[in-house]
Amino acid sequence: MQDTVLMLHSSLSSGRQWQGLKQALKVNFQVYNPDLLGYGSNTSIYPRPMRLADEASQLWPLLNGKPAGSVISVGHSFGGALALHMARARPELFKAVVLFEPVAFHLLKTAEPALYQEVQQLSSQIHRLQPEDAASLFIDYWQGQGYFAGLPHVMQQKLTLQVGKVSADFEALSGEPATLHDYAAIQCPVLLLSGEQSQLSAKRLATLLAEALPQVKFQTVKTGHMGPVTDAELVNSILLEFIQQL
Repeated sequence: MQDTVLMLHSSLSSGRQWQGLKQALKVNFQVYNPDLLGYGSNTSIYPRPMRLADEASQLWPLLNGKPAGSVISVGHSFGGALALHMARARPELFKAVVLFEPVAFHLLKTAEPALYQEVQQLSSQIHRLQPEDAASLFIDYWQGQGYFAGLPHVMQQKLTLQVGKVSADFEALSGEPATLHDYAAIQCPVLLLSGEQSQLSAKRLATLLAEALPQVKFQTVKTGHMGPVTDAELVNSILLEFIQQL
């Protein structure tokens, strides 16, 4: 039986962000790149406040019947935090976890209170703003001032239509009931990547997790937080090499 690869995308994105990696893996693996709640074609209702467990509940059926140690999870940003949640919930199922800057913001509450407040302020602003302004603020936080304004209008519209889910994502990330110590339950190999040009909040979380995960390979990449999208060829080559060597 083929191993399974489950690919989880970032907030305000869709499963299509992993299309290139999926094409490279689908010959030898069973690959899923679902749209998470509120993104892409997934219009399922999600609760408020939302938790990562709510997001994971729609994904577990994809893994029904998979043997122990046969699932490789790939996650970026929000998807990375979700991958960590799932691996912590059912560690026996996972063969490996592959992460690009998982934004497990709940870990900053005690480790980096100032950074946690920065993230909470961002979340609060996004919740209060009109959708287009909220999308602009969120995209520019990760990509740099003015990035949203430079996108094609059709892309701006698409992001604006789905930005409402971002507030729910922040709720789930901030409300996750786990400490750094809890991630010791993830005993499988983990590849953890961090962008050298990313926000300090994401880079600090990557270093905290690198110290906590038992079997982790930590690597920095010459890109920003959205590297899996903006520098997909570079990032995917690293992920692909790791997965093929398992």
